[in-house]
Amino acid sequence: MWLNLKWALKDRPPWQSRICPCQSELGERLPFADGQEGMDSTLSSSSRNLLTSISGKSSLFLVLVRLLDPLPECATCITIDDLPLHRIDRATIRRRIIAVPQDPVFLPGENSIRDNLDPFQTASDEECLDVLRTVRLDGFVHDAARRGSPSDHNAEPEDADVLAKGLTAEMNAESLSAGQQQLFSLGRAILRRRVRCKQSNDGSLSGGILLLDELSSSVDRDMDRTMQEVIKREFASYTVVMVSHRLDIVLEYFDTAVVLDKGRLVERGAPNELVEVEGSRFRELWLSAKQ
Repeated sequence: MWLNLKWALKDRPPWQSRICPCQSELGERLPFADGQEGMDSTLSSSSRNLLTSISGKSSLFLVLVRLLDPLPECATCITIDDLPLHRIDRATIRRRIIAVPQDPVFLPGENSIRDNLDPFQTASDEECLDVLRTVRLDGFVHDAARRGSPSDHNAEPEDADVLAKGLTAEMNAESLSAGQQQLFSLGRAILRRRVRCKQSNDGSLSGGILLLDELSSSVDRDMDRTMQEVIKREFASYTVVMVSHRLDIVLEYFDTAVVLDKGRLVERGAPNELVEVEGSRFRELWLSAKQ
């Protein structure tokens, strides 16, 4: 299977990624094989792409962020800007790709809300608060401030000083629902994008690749729709690749659907077209998701 991810940076060539059999550092062989003849796929710059699968999507994401390496015989088949993926420093790859995992991750111990949102301390308090407002978690920060300072109990929800205190409050992820934890993860990704864009004086870092793994699996349909609108607005210049098995609203928000089975690309196309094709794999998954 050839997968071309066009790098959303000005005048850059596409990512041209051949997904070959892969192995972990322990030598475990993974079920990644070449796809059917002619099943190449191009995910265009600034496009929105849904990846759904019977199996194989997790390994694909692990390859792209270099948690798994290609087997030696096909290491040069995965290239970014004409450079083999295995020759690019892992830290660089992970700085340039923004990835949101299925299971939200929080720092252990007595770390603050701010530490969890901006672990490298690259943003201002106002930038952090603005992101939390974007994902509708400013109320969580306000509540944290009130718990830490009884004198702030009667403060207005938008009181800047109170919200700033809330950022320094200890993060208690267990007080967030599963859906709110996913919103927090999305907020972290949005902050990374905004900081990255701000640090670029010429706009060359305004685009990139966003990987989302089952981001909205724990939210209801209305919140899912809200999250998709936020992603569409905040990552308009990014190539978005999202894994999801919730297919009920994908026709509105995605340009391309890619179906994997056992590491093979078995179907691709526009979701609103595939869903009308009798016997298509995407249609079967879509109908199953609606039941």
